[in-house]
Amino acid sequence: MDDQIRHYEAKLQYEIDPWDLSEALGRGDKILLVDTRSPEAYGRSHIPGAINIPHRMMSPATTAHLDKTALIVTYCDGFVVTALLRVR
Repeated sequence: MDDQIRHYEAKLQYEIDPWDLSEALGRGDKILLVDTRSPEAYGRSHIPGAINIPHRMMSPATTAHLDKTALIVTYCDGFVVTALLRVR
């Protein structure tokens, strides 16, 4: 059981689920949402307040302007996007 607890504690250092994201946004926590999908997909729909940096364009240069004091949350295509879009 200790191995499982350590696994999930380590995982939570780098991941956030839709519920916790919704709670953090509701509290006004300093969060920067980055939609890593294509500009076309971002244009069709995205989480309010998210910025678009397509994953293929991510580099130290394209992310240098991001506020490093904020919790930066990225999302992309797939089930996670569906879940995150339901946060709002």
